[in-house]
Amino acid sequence: MFRTELRPTELRPTELARSELPRREPAVCGSRVIAAHGPQPPQPGVEPPLYDDGALRITQIPGPGSGYALAGEIDEAAFPALARRLDEIAADLGEVHLNLAALDYADLAGLRVIVGLADTGRRGVVLHQVPPHLRAILNIVGWDTAPGVEIAG
Repeated sequence: MFRTELRPTELRPTELARSELPRREPAVCGSRVIAAHGPQPPQPGVEPPLYDDGALRITQIPGPGSGYALAGEIDEAAFPALARRLDEIAADLGEVHLNLAALDYADLAGLRVIVGLADTGRRGVVLHQVPPHLRAILNIVGWDTAPGVEIAG
């Protein structure tokens, strides 16, 4: 095992300021940014999100044929809350519309929750603006043709 230690005298303050750590770019949902460090404060004139933990945000899309937008990332930490919130949202709906355009990452558990909303014979799930990397995963796993799941444009 290798271990590297830096003593405080080895870096001058100007070098410290110039040394850049890799930064995660925040995801953008409409005009709002998903902050990597936590939820954003409410913005005037904008509906508050249904869920926002700083990494994943769920917002309702207003208008006719309204649906919900997922933005940010779904990982093992976020998927239990996603499952609860989507179950609440879908409880009284015959068809759930989800826009995934601003979803940067979703692990298999997160995608399983989304696809699992399709209740054979009772409820369908329509996925809108699925990013290519997520569309490929859905295709590989076979969930793009699962009963009750539709991928629209």
